[in-house]
Amino acid sequence: MNGLILWGAGGHAKVVLDCALLSGCFSPIAFLDDAAEWEAGGTFCDHPVLGGREQLRSAIRCGYHAVLVAIGDNRIRSRCLQISSEHGLQPATIVHPGAVVSPSALLCPGTVVMPRAVINAGAVIGRDCIINSGAVLEHDVHIGDHAHISPGAVLGGAVRIADYVHVGIGAVILPGAEIGEGAAIGGGAVVLRSVAPRTTVAGVPAKLLTLVSA
Repeated sequence: MNGLILWGAGGHAKVVLDCALLSGCFSPIAFLDDAAEWEAGGTFCDHPVLGGREQLRSAIRCGYHAVLVAIGDNRIRSRCLQISSEHGLQPATIVHPGAVVSPSALLCPGTVVMPRAVINAGAVIGRDCIINSGAVLEHDVHIGDHAHISPGAVLGGAVRIADYVHVGIGAVILPGAEIGEGAAIGGGAVVLRSVAPRTTVAGVPAKLLTLVSA
């Protein structure tokens, strides 16, 4: 089996670790984290923390060749994945055994699918995405790179999500809507129509709140 680095030792990483362990595809598993508290190493959830990004080359020499960035923020996750790739680590794809993924769905590298998530026929999930617990992606949904679909969100058929989008907890996006790059959908929102890039919408029905910083 392949040794796996999980970059990020926080709350989200605990769930990613469960997914990785239950998948049975990775051993050993260790963490990487740039926070000062991990400079000297230690353990997180009974797994070693190797230190910060300066330990990437050492990790490869020790048999860790796959990485998944276990950080919720889309842009931070994207930067960490780029750094990992530059050092020669391969992005892992991790699917919790309690998720339901259609055989015709496509999952790109660096993506994690959490427990009870449902990804239906014809869906395409880009690189470095989080499909969080209990999210439902209906047929022919297309998600770009570095997106986060939060717990309990529901995306209707043929919804298109661009890069760096965050869909909040329990949000509903009706079939055929297109969500522009970098947009944020508030928790519990019901999106009836397409959303412009780098905007935030919330409410029922969802309305524009603000522009998102680039």
